[in-house]
Amino acid sequence: MKAQVVYESMFGDGRIIAESIADGLLQAGLDASAIEVGGAATTIPLDLDLLIVGGPNHQFGLSRESTRREAARHSDAGVVSDRIGIREWLTELDHNRGGTKSVSYDTRMGHPKMLTTMDHASHTIAKALRRAGFTSLDKPRHFLVVDMRGPLVDGEPDRARAWGRRLADLLSADAGTDAAPSPDL
Repeated sequence: MKAQVVYESMFGDGRIIAESIADGLLQAGLDASAIEVGGAATTIPLDLDLLIVGGPNHQFGLSRESTRREAARHSDAGVVSDRIGIREWLTELDHNRGGTKSVSYDTRMGHPKMLTTMDHASHTIAKALRRAGFTSLDKPRHFLVVDMRGPLVDGEPDRARAWGRRLADLLSADAGTDAAPSPDL
């Protein structure tokens, strides 16, 4: 089975999460890769079994050109995703013709508490994927950063890797193949 993680990242934390998810999928025996949104095709290959899409929360949702410019002003080295974001990529995404499953995630701060109760980028991504004909394999996930520029909260890459293994288990179960279950997150 084949999976692809399409990610947007400003300061590198999103890339770490995407690579960790892909690593978990690989550990579980899937053919998996992580690709930055600026290099991701909007036509999904018919042989892709799982599409995972994630990005950072910017002002309570997906980034926009203006919020990416603002992030770049806060970075000494520029931002990872400097051409387009997940928002733009999703508007160009072709309708799912191959029965590919999907799942979404985001990176965000876990404080102040008010932020944790509002809609987040992962839910917006999940809605866009459903509109494009994808069926969700699992509920959206949130991965935490310490502050706007990171770093990731301790243990988040391991949690992302474990989620990748769980997604592989869910995909195998959905396809009717045997797989040893991974522990819940």
